[in-house]
Amino acid sequence: MFASRTAKIVTAVCAVVGAAAFVGIFFLAIAGGSEYFEFVLAMVFFTMFLIGSYWWIVLGPGRRL
Repeated sequence: MFASRTAKIVTAVCAVVGAAAFVGIFFLAIAGGSEYFEFVLAMVFFTMFLIGSYWWIVLGPGRRL
C-alpha cells in the first residue's frame, strides 16, 4: 500500500497527531476547558487532515518521492 518508508512515517504521524487532537477536543468540550485551546486543537486536527489528504492524493499508493 505504501511506496516508501517516508510515506509510512508521514501517514502515521498525521494519523496519531490528528487523533490526539480530536480526542483532546472531545475531552475539553466535556470538561468545559478553554475555548481558545479547543480552537488550537481544532486547527491542529484540520492541518493534519489537510496534510494527510494532500499526501495521499499526490503521493498515494504506487507513487514514489
